[in-house]
Amino acid sequence: MKLIRHSAETLQKALVSNCKELTELYNQYSKEECHLLEEGLRPGQPGSVFQPITVHSDSDWIPSHPEEPQDFESFYRDPHRKTPSASCATIYIQTIGSFGEAGPQTEQYVEWLREYCQAFFYGLPVRWLPAVTVAQTGCSFRINQGSQNLQLLTGDLLQFLWNRKPKDAFCVVGITMIDLYPKDSWNFLFGQASLHKGIGVFSFARYDDNFYSKSYAGKLKKRHQPNKGDYSAFDGHYTPPITSTLLLRSCKTMTHEIGHMFGIRHCQWLSCVMQGSNHLEESDRRPLDFCPICLRKLQVSVGFNIAERYKALLNWMEEEPRPPTTDTSFPKPTEAFHTVKLWLQRCRDVLKVNKRLRHKMQTGFTPLLACGILLCVLFFHLASERPAGFEKPNKKPNIIIILADDIGWADLDVNQPERRANNTPNLNLMAQQGLRFSDFHSPASTCSPSRASLLTGRYGLRNGVVKNFAISSVAGLPLSEVTLPQLLQQAGYYTAMVGKWHLGHNRPYGPNKRGFDYYFGIPYSNNMGCTDIPGFDHPQCPSCDSPGSQIIRLGRRASKEHDCYSKVALPLIENGSIVAQPLDLWTLTQQYEAAALRSIRRARERGQPYFLYLALAHMHVPLAPPLAPTASPPDGQEVYAATLREMDRLVGSIRSASSADDTLIWFAGDNGPWDQKCQYAGSAGPFKGKWQIKRGGGSAKKTTWEGGHRVPSVAYWPGSIPANTTSAALLSGMDIFPTVLSLSGVTPPTDRRYDGIDITSVLLHGEQTAHKVLFHPNSGAAGQFGDFQAVRAGKYKAFYLTGSATPCVGDIGKEELHDPPLIFDLERDEAEETPLQVGTPEYRAAAHGIALLREEKLWDIATDPSVSTADYTMDESALVCCEPTLPSCRCFPLA
Repeated sequence: MKLIRHSAETLQKALVSNCKELTELYNQYSKEECHLLEEGLRPGQPGSVFQPITVHSDSDWIPSHPEEPQDFESFYRDPHRKTPSASCATIYIQTIGSFGEAGPQTEQYVEWLREYCQAFFYGLPVRWLPAVTVAQTGCSFRINQGSQNLQLLTGDLLQFLWNRKPKDAFCVVGITMIDLYPKDSWNFLFGQASLHKGIGVFSFARYDDNFYSKSYAGKLKKRHQPNKGDYSAFDGHYTPPITSTLLLRSCKTMTHEIGHMFGIRHCQWLSCVMQGSNHLEESDRRPLDFCPICLRKLQVSVGFNIAERYKALLNWMEEEPRPPTTDTSFPKPTEAFHTVKLWLQRCRDVLKVNKRLRHKMQTGFTPLLACGILLCVLFFHLASERPAGFEKPNKKPNIIIILADDIGWADLDVNQPERRANNTPNLNLMAQQGLRFSDFHSPASTCSPSRASLLTGRYGLRNGVVKNFAISSVAGLPLSEVTLPQLLQQAGYYTAMVGKWHLGHNRPYGPNKRGFDYYFGIPYSNNMGCTDIPGFDHPQCPSCDSPGSQIIRLGRRASKEHDCYSKVALPLIENGSIVAQPLDLWTLTQQYEAAALRSIRRARERGQPYFLYLALAHMHVPLAPPLAPTASPPDGQEVYAATLREMDRLVGSIRSASSADDTLIWFAGDNGPWDQKCQYAGSAGPFKGKWQIKRGGGSAKKTTWEGGHRVPSVAYWPGSIPANTTSAALLSGMDIFPTVLSLSGVTPPTDRRYDGIDITSVLLHGEQTAHKVLFHPNSGAAGQFGDFQAVRAGKYKAFYLTGSATPCVGDIGKEELHDPPLIFDLERDEAEETPLQVGTPEYRAAAHGIALLREEKLWDIATDPSVSTADYTMDESALVCCEPTLPSCRCFPLA
């Protein structure tokens, strides 16, 4: 046995390079990251994280396969190395042949591999291709005359994978439980890859502890050579049991082979997962992760944050409770990963310790300064037992924004206590212990525009988002827009989003590219895709596997509002990768809850303030609440009430989890109830839009009537927001943007104009600071999308255009222009039933003032150089699709 040692100077050159360009590139790492990487310059020394390579015999890889060492510079300048691009970033994994007869456990095993791969190559999506049999590959095979087990020819498998490679693939890697050989003269091969083609294949067959024993069950009982093309030999092929050791070895080999796809050659610098191996013993000696030199190669290729990647790997190894995705749930066998977990924690500690030391130096708490602070304290006679300088200056609060979908103003119990519904006890408690808003409005009355304005503090006419994005939209919220999570992320917040995004699902428009460190949810509304067990809807939509056309139109009108999606199943996304398609609506709440709680826990572990944006599926159809078994189907009111209670329970869980923190929780709706959904729609309470109802048509979601945009809202921050208070100030969801930034000590960019206002004084001091005027943009009913055809100024509200919204029953109602406008006094007529009489002094004064305000705002937007324009182009290639060859893009064939 011997150690392969290199001098510190040699390792420094291999890691950094003597080239000025690459040295400058290296210097872009943080001091913490450099400290960790440079741990590799002293391998094997006491306390060192990294170790030298140990060669045990001449049969090990390095003595038997001499190779030129690849330092970072030679990797970086290699013209043949591959780097993921926006159009080719997905790692695909192809299972070949049987993976056992364990059923759900086998499926879970391969999913564990996918999840590990996604954490290892942090930032890249990892997906499965539909499984294939050995016969489908058409590959050559043989029986190893020594071990008497079946083997597949790797060259044929690589050609098969090359022919099958998807257009968006960075690489495709085949995995099999059958042994491999590269050519007749070789005994076996763990795996083989082609860098040029971006394909590879490897086997888990020899990872069975009994493989080399006489009792190995994979040996053929009869010595014979099967005929060419006779794949019956693989019927009932033995596969090893799923153990923790098998999982560890599988993860190690899979990431090693994929590492080659990036152009990373066998490592000869330090102990590393990229070392070659000739036999199982040598493979087991390899660590599970990269040495610093290979880590830098991968980081430059992918662009991940090193600390975030380590955290993702640790999260995978730390088995956490999660809702079962199959009828039978199996615990992840991570016992064999114990040493790896300790090593990863040490790496993270190196990053954290250096960061803490740097922070202390930056804050300047030297003994001299501490004495100075103490003298100042004594001088000003502050009644404190310790110097104020030892407190955290300007501590940033945690922020949780909870956005409910299609919720009615009266769905919140405290907005109409006389109903005594008791559907929202947790929100009621938050209102009693915090602040309830009675005149709070969504920035638009439909999904995408409302959410874009919340995250930018700007009307749709400024940020470009004036209507909803579709499942085939190629773009999203314009990249010129700066979002709330981006600014908070830059200010040191851990930013996470759970739930509905609906602002563009294709890179670079997804949430992970718009400021969120973590994302888990649906890329659009929960009705924009089929599921295997549909929820309650009106009209009821079929499941994904129902016969019929790909887009099924129901009802009297073939309108988009009555479409049932069956062409593409509803996907569930985590950090840019599809984790389920179709998702399970009936466990979605539990999955959202688990993801939200994980995000809070991660932020605490990192010692960062957090921003959590929880965009619920509630109360948007289809509804899928937990219901007690009954003899007859539940009616719509029971279903809706049960969904409200489920939403409220989730809110209560988030409140409890954050109760120990200094946390502002702000709950609001994205728009009013979707009244065309009849029994599955919420209640706008007194805001009925009676003028419109009498003439036909809806007066809630998609309209500019009060029911469409006045939404419930509660702010809860014990110790900061006075308890049991109500604000009647005229406010908007756009105000969340400047208010949260103000509370966090963050200044928004000055190169653009904003429409939201900072309402910190309303939250903390009970002041009634409000908008003088709010504009309600056309959101899908009458008129041009985004135009200001309804204006609120004080107690008055003017309509320049009405009509064209679908009600539960009856006609749509014709589109009507109003010149002069309809004007309602909302203090006297909150139901918007009887407009002011034209020509009266009150009408003339209101009309004149509103017209001036409207012209002023339109002129301000017309002269705003920061106005963005959204791209609403649609293309089938933009669909979120796990497996294009399967019906409805489902990830796995329907059992």
